[in-house]
Amino acid sequence: MDYRRSIPPAGKWPRLFWLRWVLLAIALGVGLGGGWLTGAGYREQPTTLVVVAAAATYGAFMALAVAGWDTLDHVYPVFGPWTATLAAVFTMAVGATVGLPSPWPLPVAAAAAVGAVFTARRDRERRLFSLNQPRERALHERRFAAEAVTRRAVVVGMGETLEEIDHRGRTATVLTLRYTDRPDGESTVRVRYEFPVHLPPQLGAEGTVRYLADDPTARRVRLDPPELPIGDTPEDTPPRGSR
Repeated sequence: MDYRRSIPPAGKWPRLFWLRWVLLAIALGVGLGGGWLTGAGYREQPTTLVVVAAAATYGAFMALAVAGWDTLDHVYPVFGPWTATLAAVFTMAVGATVGLPSPWPLPVAAAAAVGAVFTARRDRERRLFSLNQPRERALHERRFAAEAVTRRAVVVGMGETLEEIDHRGRTATVLTLRYTDRPDGESTVRVRYEFPVHLPPQLGAEGTVRYLADDPTARRVRLDPPELPIGDTPEDTPPRGSR
């Protein structure tokens, strides 16, 4: 992605399209109906009824949370399992209140509603954070490209190279760099430097250090490519102009 040209739009809370409306209707219907049957005096298998209705209601709310293509590219669904659980408890408690002559399920419904609102707000913050990460990265890259300070430096020290090699064939070490362009300010810095295993940094290598003025600790180092000495050509290299 070209961060200098492409800035993703700000994340938006997903809309209730038709599939989510259907799943919401199923969740409310099963939850209210199961709660009402339990409160109305269903005596044959009350435990089985409660368990089945609760599981179905929870499953419908979770399906509502993850329904739609807009959730597949991000970490967080619309809301999480805690919100789905509390929404299921609230729905069944409201149904039981209608079916029972006693209002004792009302405090349970009220507590579940308060908890669901709290957890849903946290889920929303996490979801929007996840949706906005590409935009924040792109904005940071654009600012870095436009405002970063560029300085020249030379490698004067090297730490131990990590033994781990990632899937790109890269590893890392800690370099000690000394700025060579200006004597003012900080003269020597230590930075973590990633490099291909076949092209390790060398003492005395020169390069460019870039950083934002208000965040000089987030430095990006790019060493100059090594130059082959003149005449240092492999014997089997064909002469120029030959085929």
